[in-house]
Amino acid sequence: MSPIVILYAAILLVVAVGLWGAYRVLGTPSRLRPVDYGVVLEDVLSSVRRSALGLRTALKEGTDSHRLEEVAAESRKIFQTGYYQTLRLRPASGPDEAASVRELLGQACQAYDWASRMVGSEGLKNPLISDAARALLEAGDRQISQAARQLAEVKPGSGSSAP
Repeated sequence: MSPIVILYAAILLVVAVGLWGAYRVLGTPSRLRPVDYGVVLEDVLSSVRRSALGLRTALKEGTDSHRLEEVAAESRKIFQTGYYQTLRLRPASGPDEAASVRELLGQACQAYDWASRMVGSEGLKNPLISDAARALLEAGDRQISQAARQLAEVKPGSGSSAP
C-alpha cells in the first residue's frame, strides 16, 4: 500500500472521530434543573425582546444604512442564538411543561431573524421589503407576548422552591 493512501486513511479517520465527538457534544439537548430551566427561558425571552426593540427603534429612526446594517447584524446573532437555545433546552427530569413556550420563542426568533435580514439588506429602500420586515417584527412581537404570558403561567421550577 502506498504511503499516501495510508496518510489519507489516517486523516479520514481523525476527521471522522472529530465529527463523531462534535455530534455527541452538540447533538445532545441541554438538560437543566427545573429552576435553571425557567431562568434560562426568561433570559432568552428578555434578550430577544431587547434586540427586537433595538432593531425596531433603528428602523423607525431611519438611521443611516451602515448603522442599520450593524444593528441588524448584532440583533440577528441574538435571534439565532435564542432560536438554537429553544431547540436544545430541556428540563433534566419530568415533563416539559414549557414546551409550548419554547416553541413560541423559537417561532418569534425565526420571524425576528428574517426581519433583521431584510432590514440589513440593501433592498430596504424598497417599500415592499420594509413593509414585510415590519410585518415580521409584528408577528414576532405577538409570539413573544404569547410566550411571556404562558411562561408566567407555567413558571418551570417554581413549584420546587420554598415560598
